[in-house]
Amino acid sequence: MLICETVKQTALTHPDKIAVNCDGNQMTYKELNEMIISIQQQLATVLGPLNKKKVAFLIDNDSYFLALFLAIIQAGAIAIPIDPKWSSHDQELIVSDCAPDLLLSNHMITDVLCLSLVQLMKQKKISLPAHNISDDHLFYIGYTSGTTGRSKGYLRTHSSWINSFSASDLVFDINKEDIIFAPGALVHSHFLYAALHGLHIGATVYITKKFKAESVYQTVTTFPVTILYLVPTMFSAITEVYEKNEKPIEALEKVISAGAKWHPTLKKKSKFLIPNAEVFEFYGASELSLISVLDEKGNTENPESVGKAIPGVEVSIRRPDFTKADIGELGKLFVKSKFLFSGYHNLPKATEEVFHSGWATVGDIAFIDEHGYITLAGREKNMIISGGLNIYPEEVENVLSSLQEIDEVIVIGLEDSYWGEKLAAVIKWREGSRLSDQQLRQYCKQKLATYKCPQQFIELESFPYTTSQKIARKEVMNLIEKQNEHQGT
Repeated sequence: MLICETVKQTALTHPDKIAVNCDGNQMTYKELNEMIISIQQQLATVLGPLNKKKVAFLIDNDSYFLALFLAIIQAGAIAIPIDPKWSSHDQELIVSDCAPDLLLSNHMITDVLCLSLVQLMKQKKISLPAHNISDDHLFYIGYTSGTTGRSKGYLRTHSSWINSFSASDLVFDINKEDIIFAPGALVHSHFLYAALHGLHIGATVYITKKFKAESVYQTVTTFPVTILYLVPTMFSAITEVYEKNEKPIEALEKVISAGAKWHPTLKKKSKFLIPNAEVFEFYGASELSLISVLDEKGNTENPESVGKAIPGVEVSIRRPDFTKADIGELGKLFVKSKFLFSGYHNLPKATEEVFHSGWATVGDIAFIDEHGYITLAGREKNMIISGGLNIYPEEVENVLSSLQEIDEVIVIGLEDSYWGEKLAAVIKWREGSRLSDQQLRQYCKQKLATYKCPQQFIELESFPYTTSQKIARKEVMNLIEKQNEHQGT
């Protein structure tokens, strides 16, 4: 089965059911299916047979984005969405890397075949040539958000997401009666996955051209949205709107969150904002899909963990020699499932680093307890070596983020002539709150080994983020290093 091949059937059986609602503009399943066919015919006029052709596009977040994506992949071509928020330089690098057969954009990026959307829509329509697509065909090249460096293109087959859809149905109890809201940018796999999964099962999907906490709050308090996909920073922003209105979101049944763990303060506030909803924090990666989920039971039993492996996923913690680690022993986390990606585009060495004897890893360091709960210590590539000792910054960040005075924190290693790298915590305070360096040091010493306690605390008014709303670790490091150079430290 192909992704959203089911849209055709839903268009026949429930033609007037709303497929997509974008900021109040609705599209039925019949209209969506007709648009998909129309776009395929226009693409065929330009490219001829579409099977295995690569189509990149740089367009706004709206219903047409989904229709175009589906038109491409159902014709056997490969969709490559490009983030409008990336710099023009990064966009050019990505287009150069993926070398598309066609680029759809209102702005010429590189010397490839490029059409604007208006030009595409003016193309004559020819019947789509016969094509044969199997579920192991590539359908998608997505690019990582680049929290620590240059983006990499990850390759996805139809079967990898079809199997993930089945797991999501089971774990989150999602069905065609649900109204699913994915208010983030569709160039990011979390929200694209949410939207395509909803359309695949025949549900109604809400999206928005741009995330605005006020409008998202208004939507979920006005319409019977049952499932909301987001990242923690989004929920934090929605909470601030709620505190001004004090009207809870009562129809919401489930919140599915990814990207980072929730701050304890946010979890407490969620009980008032979404009193009838269960929060699922799932841990995964663009390359590995779903790995584990922390549900309400897990949040009670082991809130510091990322939950237990979902059905269909095997998780193994391995030592450097690839032998299996003991219960509670730190090691590199490996995954085996039907949800895995097929490698990185044009990066064979990076792909080899991921796959080992049928297992895959993105370098996360973790341990599993006797009850099966997985706790992350950090990512191997983020490891800081201070005084010859290995420190995973995420472990220190988790401790500091438990302080209610801290809004956001990131821990970095700064070059130091004595220590090699000096541990520094970069902190954004909650409005009206602050702790002294001495208080922070005392708190860290209560929770961490001495060598893991930051030697320097730095305040920032705001953090730079990736387009997927994660703190851009490399940019923070560059910013602090420049500040230190300016101050002569």
